[in-house]
Amino acid sequence: MRYFNNINNSQDIFFKIPSSYNLFSSKEDLSYALGACLYMPGTRENLLVDILFNKSMGAHTITLCIEDSVSTNEVVQAENNIIDLFMKIALALKEDSSFMDRLPLIFIRVRNIYQLQRLLNESSLTGLCGFIFPKFNAPLGEEYFSLLKEYNESNKRTLYGMPILETPNIIHKETRVEELIKIKHIVDYYKDYVLNIRIGGTDFSGLYSLRRSKDFTVYDLTVVQGCISDIINVFKRDNYVISGVVYEYYSKVLDLNNNVLIKETLLDRTNGLIGKTVIHPTQVNIVNSLMVVSKEDYIDASNILSSSLDGVIKSNYSNKMNEIKPHEKWAKEILLKAKIMGVFEDGKSHRELLQRIDSLQHR
Repeated sequence: MRYFNNINNSQDIFFKIPSSYNLFSSKEDLSYALGACLYMPGTRENLLVDILFNKSMGAHTITLCIEDSVSTNEVVQAENNIIDLFMKIALALKEDSSFMDRLPLIFIRVRNIYQLQRLLNESSLTGLCGFIFPKFNAPLGEEYFSLLKEYNESNKRTLYGMPILETPNIIHKETRVEELIKIKHIVDYYKDYVLNIRIGGTDFSGLYSLRRSKDFTVYDLTVVQGCISDIINVFKRDNYVISGVVYEYYSKVLDLNNNVLIKETLLDRTNGLIGKTVIHPTQVNIVNSLMVVSKEDYIDASNILSSSLDGVIKSNYSNKMNEIKPHEKWAKEILLKAKIMGVFEDGKSHRELLQRIDSLQHR
């Protein structure tokens, strides 16, 4: 897989084109490669067809949901549907090993520990990257990750887990710090299997009878913004990749001058969040285009990490100082993002990239 791989003659947009990666790439690469994670209900009738189509349109990460998007009376159907999907993938790979190149990174958002156990027991899950664990807390998290670790060690595989932080004890101020520290102890212990920390903005909002309108970002909900800030405080200092909150409105009309999804994703990026959950295919390329690194940031980061000095150096762009020690972690992250998502040429941005993608998809 390679982001924006279907854009011909992309040298006029990219200073550095995105690198290729796949299901078996390093954990570090995969953490930065998740990008826009498109959710699909596990009940969809033609899952494999839908997955392949959305991958061809730019969705490199897809989550099959069997939790909140599936009604209680449809859970068994969704489970069977997903087991059937992975049987089809296994058959396709048996016939043609290159079929793996057509697949995105696939995750399953499970409903509970028993569902996780059933899926692990009843399917080879060939082609799966990992699971998303909702309503994550310390006791539940220990159960999820211990089961995942046992499965991986027994089957000589590496399936990853991604916790979603969305419970009352996390958003409630009087219990937040203690709960986050308990959770961090769990994910620290199982760090080899943790690709990403995800934030359940919809659940947090609902606890306070809030729902942002289509004209506002999640950062305009101050109670949620404060919680996001504390999650960043606890996890990002130790280099965990944290994903942006889902934007729950469809963005069918792409207005680059007045697009709240773009504004929110830029705020995610400013706060160090990487990637985002999306609910509609038209949102995928918007989010991914905003993950591409600017040439200015790339050059600054490269100079910071290659400098023989440990003080201050002047930016090549003559508009800022680069302090070697304070900016070192930022620079390392920029180069990791640049490796996977690429680097824009000077004067280019998500606007030109989205226009190019749009013209290709409407041929």
